[in-house]
Amino acid sequence: MIADQKHPRRVGLWLGAAAAFLVLFGLALWMSLPRQGKRFDQDPRFLVTTVPRWGVPANATPIQRFWIWCYGLEQRFSRPHPLTFSFPASPKGRCSIHGLLNQCMGVTGVRYVIAREVAAGSVEFGATNTLNGAQWAKAFTTALETGQPEWWDSAARKFRHENLVLLTNDAKTVLVLPSEMAQEFRRKDPR
Repeated sequence: MIADQKHPRRVGLWLGAAAAFLVLFGLALWMSLPRQGKRFDQDPRFLVTTVPRWGVPANATPIQRFWIWCYGLEQRFSRPHPLTFSFPASPKGRCSIHGLLNQCMGVTGVRYVIAREVAAGSVEFGATNTLNGAQWAKAFTTALETGQPEWWDSAARKFRHENLVLLTNDAKTVLVLPSEMAQEFRRKDPR
């Protein structure tokens, strides 16, 4: 009689483990599906910022792989908390426009759509005191608008030094454009 009582428990444990495995496997498959393209993702004139992702080391144990996968889920589905970030004071120096806008996206959750020629440029940026994430992102975007960023203009075959225009496209997308391209988007989108 005692052996009969253990058997249903084992079956229940196996069914529960199998269900948990299927749910996790389904989530993993769903995460690997390509996302639908957004308006600017397919336009060759632009680069879109991305949040840096952790790669899985080749020698990671199954437990490490599981925790990295869990961290990836959290990073993908949770909203950033800009006030929890802290950026120390740093002297002014040349900074990559595309690289630091990727960091801004990681901190604020705002997606930046950058004109391709501008993305490879740089701007003088630094802070005299410690900033939280929201302050740091605002300081960097202000530097793009007022700090005379520099980038190579392939059509004119020279470096350009002029302020960029940041246009809010929607609640979570900002366009980073040279002034002549900004005029084109202001005409098309009178929001």
